[in-house]
Amino acid sequence: MFAIYSSAVMSLQDEECKELFAEPRSTLLSKFISATETALTRANFMATTNLVVLQTLVLHLLSVRNVKEPRANWTLRGVAIRIAQVMGFEWDGTYLGLLAFETEIRRRVWWQLKLHDFRTAELCGLVKFRDLDMGPERTQWSTNVNDDQLYPGIDALADESNKITDFAFVALRCEMAKFAADCVAIFHRQGKNASQWNLDVSANDREGRGNAAKILEETLETKYLRYCDLSQPLHLVTMLVTRYGLNVVRFMTHHPRRWDSIKHTPTDERDMVWGVSLKLLEQHNIALSNPQIKRFAWNAAYFRQWHAFIHVLDTLRADPIMPDAEKVWRVISTTYENTPDMITNMKKPIHAAMGNLCLKAYSDREAALRTQNTCLPPTPNFIMQLRQQREVARAMRQACIAKNSRSTPSVGQSSRNAQNITPNPDTRITHALDDANPTDSSYATLLPDVAQPGITSESDPFGFFSGLDDTYSGNLNMDLDLLLAQDYNMDDTATELINWKQWDAWLGESNVMRP
Repeated sequence: MFAIYSSAVMSLQDEECKELFAEPRSTLLSKFISATETALTRANFMATTNLVVLQTLVLHLLSVRNVKEPRANWTLRGVAIRIAQVMGFEWDGTYLGLLAFETEIRRRVWWQLKLHDFRTAELCGLVKFRDLDMGPERTQWSTNVNDDQLYPGIDALADESNKITDFAFVALRCEMAKFAADCVAIFHRQGKNASQWNLDVSANDREGRGNAAKILEETLETKYLRYCDLSQPLHLVTMLVTRYGLNVVRFMTHHPRRWDSIKHTPTDERDMVWGVSLKLLEQHNIALSNPQIKRFAWNAAYFRQWHAFIHVLDTLRADPIMPDAEKVWRVISTTYENTPDMITNMKKPIHAAMGNLCLKAYSDREAALRTQNTCLPPTPNFIMQLRQQREVARAMRQACIAKNSRSTPSVGQSSRNAQNITPNPDTRITHALDDANPTDSSYATLLPDVAQPGITSESDPFGFFSGLDDTYSGNLNMDLDLLLAQDYNMDDTATELINWKQWDAWLGESNVMRP
């Protein structure tokens, strides 16, 4: 029940939580996540063979995926996968001689874990599809049937539907995973690995993968999308996410990291990647802001394609006054409006680096317009916020330096104070307006001795993962080093060559807890 509470609160915005429960979202999440972890600990989940306990852990992983660091999430998800493996979930129920209902539930739990494991690995800067062993005895894909066709005691699973069902959203994700599994299998036969998906230099490989993507699109259109009723929110979000997923495949297949710079990219390739990147930004904005599918917006933030966003800003730096630049900056402005944590939470390297790249691209645009003696348009609100934020950070840095210079250093400390004067991304300075996780003892009575947030013990298996980083709290969280360190700034040569490995590293550290 606490896992269900956590998942429900996770899907709400802060304003909705205050209206429904008279408490901030961060407070509710802190309470229910803590209670869930206590309940799982008491159930000895690390050694469980109980399906309900595993289902609870799966729900818990969903509820914390945006509020805990990706590396901790990936590690904890690995624990859940190992628990499932011990329970035999990687083997299909038909092979194990299980009843139809249990077979299908096990499939759904297993693939829920695996599909999210792929994405979490990607957020850690790792290869997305790491292990897709689809042998004949392995767990088969979940069956696309309506929920009312699944119940304990059924003799056999209903025939899979080729139309929209209650399960269609997940079924489409499974279809995308099947496509990835086939591609990874081809890589293995060629002696490659999944990391080479977007590094191919062979035109034949790209053409082959492009043809496979077209077949995938035709399959999805025939089996599912043509039956979508766009007046139904679930159908609309299913179609939107499918289009988004297909564009992700196109972007990965033609990833700009294969070229030294934008200037060295063939024109047709450049136009194709540019168009796909813009579509990804626009579709993501729709998923976050369309009132008809607002109830599903919580799922969108987890699947933002950062590399497409980076490529758009990099292109705007290379060509600041391109014909559709004004339109693109409106899309970027909408992106920041839909995801305010990209400004309010500067503890994340990816947010700091993206903000710096964004400011550099906009400054280049302003300089280019001045060169043409063109009247500058009003500065977007998000640009003013990012600039002001960095001005505050510089002022705080200077105050820290001045304070250090006035203080009398103790023996052996002079050298350390001298080092503090130079911006160093490894040096941590006190954050401004740090988040707090309020607690309320009234909820502690729901479970005896419920662990309070931030308080862990040696016997608590969740102790390492206990910190919350609720990016929706709305407070300004700044890490001065991330904002100002040279490593996160884009110098004038960065237009010539985007260091994708560095961006992967920043993305992998996107939620690393900072003191």
